[in-house]
Amino acid sequence: MTVLVLDAGNSIIKGKTPGRDGEIAFAHAIRKLTETQYGEIIARSRGNPPLGFFKLNGQPFVVGDEAERFGEVTRRSGAARYTADYYSVFLAATLIRMFTEGMTVELFASHPPGDIAYREDLMRAALGEHVIDFGERSYRFKVAYANTFDEPVGGLMNVMLNDDGKSYARSEINEGRSLVIDVGGHTTDWLAVNPGGEVDYSLAASTPIGIQIALKEFERSFRANNREITRDVASLPPDRVRDALRTGKFIGGGKSYPCEEESREATSVLLNRIADTFQNVAGGPLPWDNIILTGGGSAILYDRLVPVLKHQRILLADEPISIHMANVRGGLKLYRLYEMLNLL
Repeated sequence: MTVLVLDAGNSIIKGKTPGRDGEIAFAHAIRKLTETQYGEIIARSRGNPPLGFFKLNGQPFVVGDEAERFGEVTRRSGAARYTADYYSVFLAATLIRMFTEGMTVELFASHPPGDIAYREDLMRAALGEHVIDFGERSYRFKVAYANTFDEPVGGLMNVMLNDDGKSYARSEINEGRSLVIDVGGHTTDWLAVNPGGEVDYSLAASTPIGIQIALKEFERSFRANNREITRDVASLPPDRVRDALRTGKFIGGGKSYPCEEESREATSVLLNRIADTFQNVAGGPLPWDNIILTGGGSAILYDRLVPVLKHQRILLADEPISIHMANVRGGLKLYRLYEMLNLL
């Protein structure tokens, strides 16, 4: 039996298993298909469809990047995600990306601190058997055990612990009080950590501000300033919008379009709301010896977010290019720590 660490975020779904190559990430997007649509995909791919197309317990779906390209998709946010007809679809999409055969797994799943009341719903949605038909192959997975952790704790553990989960990687964090800020798709999460690495749940909050706000504003502004090239496009490719927001350049149609002004305008509202919450919820920079940034939104906003926080010791939970994976990487370290302490 192996463990799967899953972070079903509002923008990107992330999964990790033990091993060097055991990581995947794909877009949070689901679309139910008809039998006819699914049959056409199977026929055209000669029984070997892209990973996003599969059946879960007989119902055909397209999930992830393929769903975004297929057309209109379903995106639930917050507690509405933790149902058997929704969460289990992302779980299934993760399982067939991670494993080449059916098996029994243990699930260690993350959620925002504000969703703690729904952790039982999350686990119920995941536990049990999942029959997945992928092309001409069929897999039977069983989730025999499920547990959860707060998303910012994953980012914290990714910085604090070594890969074995048994020793400290950054001892200086243990000597002061730290604030973990996790900028996600629909929420920004805040978590306090006392000296020694003990989580202080007196400050474990989720606020409804996320990078999706900036993505929508960027698309609106970019369309207004580039009417000719966007006139016949129903929606801009989400992955290219995310890259444009971070880099200030939109790549499309074989051309690079400067969009630094649109990026700045799109992030300004979000940054102002984060700054206000930082003062009102966390008390500003003075109470903290360290600030740890995690979540995919932190990498997109990093250059603009650092001046807002006005702190001299800001740490990223991972390399900027892979910070969206920090919570699942840290989640696996936390799982190994729990194993050692017999807490599972």
